[in-house]
Amino acid sequence: MGKKKLELNSKKLRASIDCAIEWLANSGIQNSIGNKNGSVNAWYDTKRKRYSFIYSEINGYFIIMMIFLYKQSKKKKYLDLALKSAKWLSTYALHKNGGFKCLFLIDKESPHAFKQNQIYSFDNGVILNGFVSLYKITKKTFLINNAIKCGNWLINYCIDKNFYVKPVYEISENKFYESDKEWSLTSSSYHTKIATGLINLYSVTKNKKYLNYAKKICERSLQFQTSKGRFISFPFRGGTNAHPHCYSAEGLWSVGNFLNDKKYLNSSYKATKWIYSQQNKDGKIPRLYFNEKKIYHERIDALAQAVRLAFLNTDVNNKLRINISKIEKLLILVLKNQNLKTNNLKVKGSFYWGKTSYGKLLKHPNSWVTFFSIQALMMYENYTKTKKNFFDSFDLV
Repeated sequence: MGKKKLELNSKKLRASIDCAIEWLANSGIQNSIGNKNGSVNAWYDTKRKRYSFIYSEINGYFIIMMIFLYKQSKKKKYLDLALKSAKWLSTYALHKNGGFKCLFLIDKESPHAFKQNQIYSFDNGVILNGFVSLYKITKKTFLINNAIKCGNWLINYCIDKNFYVKPVYEISENKFYESDKEWSLTSSSYHTKIATGLINLYSVTKNKKYLNYAKKICERSLQFQTSKGRFISFPFRGGTNAHPHCYSAEGLWSVGNFLNDKKYLNSSYKATKWIYSQQNKDGKIPRLYFNEKKIYHERIDALAQAVRLAFLNTDVNNKLRINISKIEKLLILVLKNQNLKTNNLKVKGSFYWGKTSYGKLLKHPNSWVTFFSIQALMMYENYTKTKKNFFDSFDLV
């Protein structure tokens, strides 16, 4: 118990948060030169000493993260960084159909090169949420105009009459496809994050088509949840990946919180309760769950997501429904993956991605893992002081 107190004392926690925020703002993870100016890289490869690729989804997260930091600090520099990212997305990533392209290579040898001509529905839900939230503060018309283009592309092309979300659009072939090989290629419950973007767009435009589609996506997502709370990530195989499981719960919480819909909120809590029920004695939660077999090689984004969900899914009196010691075990694992013992500014303050399913540690200072981890740490910091949740429906990266 003494070790926990040492690692989670308030001064160390604040120092970790500040160092991570500094990495986001000044490490170079956001590009500042030429036609890459404003764009955000996925991660930094410490072995090859280069960035991987510019990831449109991560630019959407970056915008939301900067808005969140602006709300907490009132420092205009965070809005400026968010606007730079939004302008880059609007100039280079926005396709004529209204969707945002997946990625742009920096490392030409990247195994992700095939995604250059793809548009992911999920990614566009994230970007949509970021654009609308940034518009609410800045009133820049290009933001709401492009948000409407994106929202219309999602509901007119990506979602069919049964509210089945088609996951990936192949630009060169002018068609959608899906596969059960990867969770991100399936039509499953994690698409509740699209519902978050649509409900945010509704909050500004008051156009009920966005509200209706958001609710229908959530209703369909509930069909993938078992009676114990687990969201099925692979519809044809029945397994669960912790990362999209948490995405599913996050989207339902966001929409449920905005609409005060107890069904969606209860579903999010059930999902949170299930993931903590799988926590082992070392504090880890399984990254993969198939046929009762669990793989505990930790990926840090999922650990941070589980922490956030515990603080979001409090009871009506803002009391935690997950034991604080379980949350602290996860936080300690997250903190162990922060890069602090270095003078390399491209690395210092960031969080590693974690381990693959086979247990190989990927020492990649990772942008979205750092977003999630900052929010998880700030939630813990805030709750220990105030015993309240300070997130609104659209703050979650």
